[in-house]
Amino acid sequence: MSRWWVLLVSGMAWFGGLADAAEIAWTLQTRDAATGVVREEVERVDPARVGVIAVDVWNFHWCKTATMRVDAIVPRLDAALEAARSMGMTVMLCPSDVVENYAGYPQREAVFGIPRVPLPALLDVQCPPVPDAGGCACGKERCAVNYGWDGMHPALRIGASDLMPDTQAEVYAICRQRGLTHLLYVGFHTQVCLLGKPMGLKAMKAAGVKCVLARDMTDAHPGYDPARGFTPDLNTRQVVEHFEKHLAPTIHLADELARLGKWDPKWAGDPVRVTPWGTTMRPHLFDTTVTVTLSAPLQPGAEIRYTLDGSEPTASAAVYERPLVLESGRRIRAAGFQGGRRVCAESEGVFVRRGAEPMKPDVVLGELKPVRTAGFGHTYGGMPRYSGGAQAPQVNQSNRGTPLRIDRRSWTNGLGVHAPCVVMYEVQPRWKRFVARVGVDEQVVSASNGSNLAKHPTVVFKVFIDGREAAASPVMRVLSPAWFFDVPIPEGARLISLVATDAGDGSREDLADWVDAGFVVGP
Repeated sequence: MSRWWVLLVSGMAWFGGLADAAEIAWTLQTRDAATGVVREEVERVDPARVGVIAVDVWNFHWCKTATMRVDAIVPRLDAALEAARSMGMTVMLCPSDVVENYAGYPQREAVFGIPRVPLPALLDVQCPPVPDAGGCACGKERCAVNYGWDGMHPALRIGASDLMPDTQAEVYAICRQRGLTHLLYVGFHTQVCLLGKPMGLKAMKAAGVKCVLARDMTDAHPGYDPARGFTPDLNTRQVVEHFEKHLAPTIHLADELARLGKWDPKWAGDPVRVTPWGTTMRPHLFDTTVTVTLSAPLQPGAEIRYTLDGSEPTASAAVYERPLVLESGRRIRAAGFQGGRRVCAESEGVFVRRGAEPMKPDVVLGELKPVRTAGFGHTYGGMPRYSGGAQAPQVNQSNRGTPLRIDRRSWTNGLGVHAPCVVMYEVQPRWKRFVARVGVDEQVVSASNGSNLAKHPTVVFKVFIDGREAAASPVMRVLSPAWFFDVPIPEGARLISLVATDAGDGSREDLADWVDAGFVVGP
């Protein structure tokens, strides 16, 4: 994200050079509902009568690929909103679900200072069912639903004059006060949020306001089935075309801004999309193989080049021609080029293959007394004082006293800890292997589906033998598949330490479980 942001900011000075015109012309695109034939119409509009509504540009989504696809568009979206402000358009930021997390922000409070007006008799806006692929773009290794987002994407700037409405009535009052005749929609996820939310396109069209969709600044609630060529890009195109047939015209906002001198057509801030899109902090775990698709939907002429070893993708790297089938863990880096010039920002995808499921232990951790424990809190003279909300390691329950729950099921034996935490045992001569399943405890999603919290837990599990790291997990998140440990214990080993650490982003809600954990005994 930060890499794309630098590319954006370096070109921002280019956008503001044109004196604002009193009226602009944009090309509206619709489709014949029966044939799909494209129709274009040029419309002239006063920018002061245009409101731009950015819907659900959240900082997290339960689908990791959806999260990263938002991340990919935000630099483009932020630049477009800045251009809209410079032309006198009213920018409205609408992060439904979490808008009240902005209580006290002038942009939210100002909405309540606008006089309410009665809604008109609402139009009956008819629309056939929209193509909906189920909402997860990670394929068969499907993410599980939670409501972890707690705000807008951090790279989306909040302008001093922006507004943050949340309802149909609030948006309509703004339109009446400011004389807005058009609402231009950007944001996510098109067929769910832009369509169904109370400040969304269908609701405001029903209120009699002319609505337009920016087709290059939206993304569908996606799906992924590479075996039949179904990708998030295809799903987004299908949804946009459905809107053009049945709901509203669209514009290509970057092209319109470029014609006005408000957009650098050579800007290379859009990254290559990766599907599924694992990252270092949210890796994609798989068991046998995973099929990875690379795409550049907003640079159709780009030649995508990639590496599989984590090295920088240059104009001489391998050319992407078809989906990649991975059988082992890889770190993919990709970028787009034209004539040797980079036209897409670099992307990275992190994929980790799990090992085989371990055998059951002969000796479980709950039967053993550790020689050392330390955890989340303060320690004085070797004695830990646990922080509020954290306890010493709990036997056969989570650290908060609930049933152990990882891998989307409950477990009867194990240890529940709060990272950072270490539990150390003296190795017995007959112990030959340490085995366990590990993961972030899923109790955080038991209340309100993890609302505002499920994005925070990140834990790395490690096993140390006599002070040396013997094994480690990738970063584990809520509702991700369990990680397996099957660690040989060298002859003569004295101590084994089981460690749960935060992943470098703090320890909020870092409840970690070791289940079916213990030692395999040998002769």
